[in-house]
Amino acid sequence: ADDKAFHQKWRAVKQENKAKLAAVVKDIFGDDVPLNALFDIQIKRIHEYKRQYMNVLSVIWRYKQLKKMTPEERKKVVPRVIMFGGKAASAYDMAKRIIHLVGKVGDLINKDPDTRDLLRLYFLPDYNVSLAEVIIPAAELSQHISTAGTEASGTSNMKFQMNGCLI
Repeated sequence: ADDKAFHQKWRAVKQENKAKLAAVVKDIFGDDVPLNALFDIQIKRIHEYKRQYMNVLSVIWRYKQLKKMTPEERKKVVPRVIMFGGKAASAYDMAKRIIHLVGKVGDLINKDPDTRDLLRLYFLPDYNVSLAEVIIPAAELSQHISTAGTEASGTSNMKFQMNGCLI
């Protein structure tokens, strides 16, 4: 824990992984995301009990709080890039609505000149193992907020933790 050289190397690896994920965001959305931002991730199958809807509501709340702040207050805020990813069952209407909501909220937030340096929101399409291999090593905070007792085995949190992510 006290090895400064290890801390520097760990941080360099994390930054390299964040740059790889930022390149994916650039390819998909054309946006340059700030690498100094906290990468806040929720990737999993889209379902009400996994609480993606609650998470996007918290993003809306965070955005509204930023809008109320003075420029001086905003200087104290840690920048955050929030990314969702996952698949939805083709007949699951609510899951499709959640994905649509994330996209629309992201459109608003990502274009706002007042907050775009402090908050971004993206839904990464076509989530699969190859994309997870880029996302998970770059994550700094992973939203594991499913309703208690509903996860079958809950091993995805281990993948995040093994890559130095907070849960």
